[in-house]
Amino acid sequence: MSTTTTTTQCTLIADRTDDSVQLVLGLVALSSLFAKWRFESPRRPLRIWFLDAMKQGTSAAIVHVLNILFAILIAGVSAQEDDDADQCAFYFMNVVVDTTLGVYIAFVLLQFVTALAVRRDWASLKHPGRYGDPPSCRTWWIQLTSWVIILVVMKLIVGVLLYVFRAAITFAGAIVFYPVRNHPKIELLIVMIGCPLVMNMVQFWIQDSFLKDHSKGKNEALPLLNKTQLPASAKPIVSVDSKKSTKNMTTATNAADMYEDL
Repeated sequence: MSTTTTTTQCTLIADRTDDSVQLVLGLVALSSLFAKWRFESPRRPLRIWFLDAMKQGTSAAIVHVLNILFAILIAGVSAQEDDDADQCAFYFMNVVVDTTLGVYIAFVLLQFVTALAVRRDWASLKHPGRYGDPPSCRTWWIQLTSWVIILVVMKLIVGVLLYVFRAAITFAGAIVFYPVRNHPKIELLIVMIGCPLVMNMVQFWIQDSFLKDHSKGKNEALPLLNKTQLPASAKPIVSVDSKKSTKNMTTATNAADMYEDL
């Protein structure tokens, strides 16, 4: 790629047209959550879905800014080592890693926070997607803050990976975007609307699946984790008499089944 950045270098911050493209991208990807809500069963109340969607929309805007900053910073460092360093290529790789490895990292971190909330008895964080009855704005803000912190930690991990492998990313970006190397506007459209649009939709759908409330009853303590992962303090206490009663019922059921077979 040419070193003349004013004509052949794709940049992420250029003019209002680029900002409009990014805004439309976010709105379209976020609107896909409404389609998912329309077909889900059982369906969440509209107000709860809106709070869940706003949680993702707000955090996605913050992550988008972080992606741009990381791409500009890492591309700037790489430009001192290789003239082919491209902001758009690094942004594209940011999105690719975010929507694959990043989603898994965020899910694991959310599990950790949920388990910690149960152990520490942090009521607002015990049940992701549950905001109280009626829904509490305070609980929503606490969950939003927690989710944003999780995504910031995830972005730091992804940023370190991109920095470590910046040479390989620069080489890959030069190959992938070679056909449009002299058309930075086209490259920007590909980076912002092409694959990222579909990938962000999938990312929102997956994250919505573990951010919404999965509990079936009011006494469920940890919807994200299996019972084997519950801390000792959160496990239900089963009395000896209850165990004996259950055993007797099982024996009686087995005997009835054998009688029917005969």
